[in-house]
Amino acid sequence: MTIVEAAYRVWNADGPHAFAGHVTDQVQLHDAPDLPDAQVWAGRDSLVARLEEVVATTGGRWADVDDVRPVAGEVLVSLTWRFERDSPETLASVYHVVRVEGERIDRIRVFLDEAEAVRAAGG
Repeated sequence: MTIVEAAYRVWNADGPHAFAGHVTDQVQLHDAPDLPDAQVWAGRDSLVARLEEVVATTGGRWADVDDVRPVAGEVLVSLTWRFERDSPETLASVYHVVRVEGERIDRIRVFLDEAEAVRAAGG
């Protein structure tokens, strides 16, 4: 299991605070560019606050990790976002382009379109 896979499993099991243990202090979280007020969230505390805000706003509490694969030096994580683990309803398909520095995640870029995510990663 890769660092990225382990981090996303922890996120599902124990939430954003546990996920934060797998990121650098200077981590950046880039909102999906499709969002009207897309921002970049810098730092571990900012990342956790943003992830908690997204959960609170949408009600999505579980993400099936459908695929984790390298793309041009980064990692593409394909997710199916759900209200709960066993919920038949999905909220969205979401794609994270993740950069790893050493043994920690240092950047996550969020996309709502897989082809756009792959292009952004340089693949």
